[in-house]
Amino acid sequence: MKPRVLINFACSLDGKIALKGGKAYRFSNPEDLQRVHKMRSESDIILVGKNTINLDDPKLVVNEKYFKSDRIPDVAILDSNLTVNKNARVFSYPRKVIIFCRKGIDGGEFGPGLTSKVIVRNSTSSSSHPDFVVRELGNIGYRNIMLEGGKSVITSFITEGEWDEISIFYSPTLAGDEGIPMFGPLKEPMKFEHIQTERLGNGFLVTIKKAF
Repeated sequence: MKPRVLINFACSLDGKIALKGGKAYRFSNPEDLQRVHKMRSESDIILVGKNTINLDDPKLVVNEKYFKSDRIPDVAILDSNLTVNKNARVFSYPRKVIIFCRKGIDGGEFGPGLTSKVIVRNSTSSSSHPDFVVRELGNIGYRNIMLEGGKSVITSFITEGEWDEISIFYSPTLAGDEGIPMFGPLKEPMKFEHIQTERLGNGFLVTIKKAF
């Protein structure tokens, strides 16, 4: 069975997910954080790119401040050259962390002494294509994947159609033209049909569901 892929991120009103130089900024308000951490508690694994780990150093756990749960979701990292920071906080929890690398990268020495169990999976090509990642995670047994960034990962999964639902929280904030946009280059405009919007605290949430 193919896993469900839920893409989630927060951005400014002008569509930026980070500030100048990729500096992290919390666009989510308390209401959105409750929603996000509930989503994490319901997910089998959280998928991010290597830059998200190296720049933001997120824990990628369920914070009981926002949603009470004993679950610690596993994590998948897209990292073509296996250059993710081994001291990142994501590795400090008892769970599986699956790192997807390009063909030919030796990951045999990665992970000794870490709390997390690290599994390195090599792609059959020079990069980890979204369909390969989703298929591999499905083969392992994951059914609910929550994708949390960054820009290139979000863009590739959406343009390749490897998603089932997209949630975008818009903060009442402007980041300016030097901020990091939510999407990378697209071959052509993408139009969505099944869209819902709702007020969430002082911001609003856009939910896009895939048309079948």
